[in-house]
Amino acid sequence: MYNILMHSDEISRVEYDPNHPFKPGRGKQLLDLLKRHNLIFEDNQKIISPEPLDESLLLLAHTRYYIDLFKRADEGEFSLEMLEAGLGTGDNPVFRGMYRFALLTSGGTWQGAQMLDSGEARFVFNPIGGYHHAGKNHAGGFCYVNDIGIAIMDLIKRGRRVVYVDVDVHHGNGVQDLFYKDSRVLKISIHESGMTLYPWSGFQNEIGADAGRGYNVNIPLLKGTDDEVYVEAFESVVPPLVKAFGPDIVFAQIGGDVHKEDPLAHLRLTSNGYKRVIQTINELSPKVMATGGGGYNVYKTSALWALAWATFCGLTPSDHYAGVVGGMMYGPEAHAGSLEDEPFVVKGAEKDEYRRHADEVVDYIRKQVFPIHGI
Repeated sequence: MYNILMHSDEISRVEYDPNHPFKPGRGKQLLDLLKRHNLIFEDNQKIISPEPLDESLLLLAHTRYYIDLFKRADEGEFSLEMLEAGLGTGDNPVFRGMYRFALLTSGGTWQGAQMLDSGEARFVFNPIGGYHHAGKNHAGGFCYVNDIGIAIMDLIKRGRRVVYVDVDVHHGNGVQDLFYKDSRVLKISIHESGMTLYPWSGFQNEIGADAGRGYNVNIPLLKGTDDEVYVEAFESVVPPLVKAFGPDIVFAQIGGDVHKEDPLAHLRLTSNGYKRVIQTINELSPKVMATGGGGYNVYKTSALWALAWATFCGLTPSDHYAGVVGGMMYGPEAHAGSLEDEPFVVKGAEKDEYRRHADEVVDYIRKQVFPIHGI
């Protein structure tokens, strides 16, 4: 089975707005780092250019009304209804070609899920995918079309069991809302608390409803939380729940905005904690559909994704350019002979506060959710 990277130069060239923090060009930077660190030349690896999603599949996660508004906005129309649907805002500007961009990025996630389901692939990574904030009838948080929701909905309609693990710093509210009453998908999101960060949701008491009660799990953490507390909380909750659920496929939204140098959020992870979490997901998962999600320090995000790719593929990065003068050594990553960060640990009363909060969240989940799964 193959390890597959979804990439196209067309996607990487897209720009929401020159000053917008979401940069699809991270996909090209990731590919450069994979080549530089000897991570993309194995016989069992493929780079595939995504095909546009069939428009009819959008209806798996969105209303016809919203899709029509989105298409009309792309064609240059403007209406108050579009603004009400989140189109034309600062977060989700209208730009030429945005509908094709959404179809291409969503197509990469859907196509990857199909390849996993057929047995052609064991791991697929769509770095410019993972639009977990898009709702049924609105855009939000830089997300126009919920590619994850579409691909998961298609799988569960065919009887597959799916776990969705979201380690992006922002709560995966769009995916949560889509499957909140559904027991066919186990959704776990670990993120900075909605008390301090968009989308202001994802608290531990949001555990699903009706048939889906106990199948929606949130691990909100205080801003400033470091690797140690993050990994402790993740490993206390995710492995037992995933093992109890027994998925056919795991979706992993692996946003790089958990990094301590991300400009739009406040967790303080390094590559060390991030890689540990990726290793755990890899060990738990029979097949993995990973999406890139957020990350607004472009180099750090690309470096974290390169580490994730290496982990899922069972490879160790080795820098071809280490010690060489010229070329990429003059680029933005010139300071980084390695994709890895130095360890960073918070101490004292601050650390105690982060751990106390995380322990309370984990205790709540153990009492309210674990028994539903026989744990």
